[in-house]
Amino acid sequence: MAVKISSQSMWTWMFQRLSGLFLGFFLVTHLNVHHLFHDITSAGLISFETVRTNLASSGFWKVYYFLFVPFIVFHALNGLWAIIADYRMPGTLSILIKTAFWIFAAALIITGFFTLKNLF
Repeated sequence: MAVKISSQSMWTWMFQRLSGLFLGFFLVTHLNVHHLFHDITSAGLISFETVRTNLASSGFWKVYYFLFVPFIVFHALNGLWAIIADYRMPGTLSILIKTAFWIFAAALIITGFFTLKNLF
């Protein structure tokens, strides 16, 4: 039996793939800048001030991290929703879980943006 797919499902499916590609770039860049090739203290640790200085050094990093946060949140929660949706829950439960995901996503993104704002 053929199942009709909504255009919303098509767009979330497409954005899941695109966000995965962007996250691959974001993750490799983040690891290289902050974990692999970084200034470390004499104890071999990354200092907060070094990270803060790196982030404040250019407008690129502001744009980078303000894109990184929502991409991560979307990709993670949309992937989790795809797993949950496979169980074909009743409509009310589905709406309740999806609403909880939206609220959780908004809270994560707002928290991430406030944290970044305070870093810069």
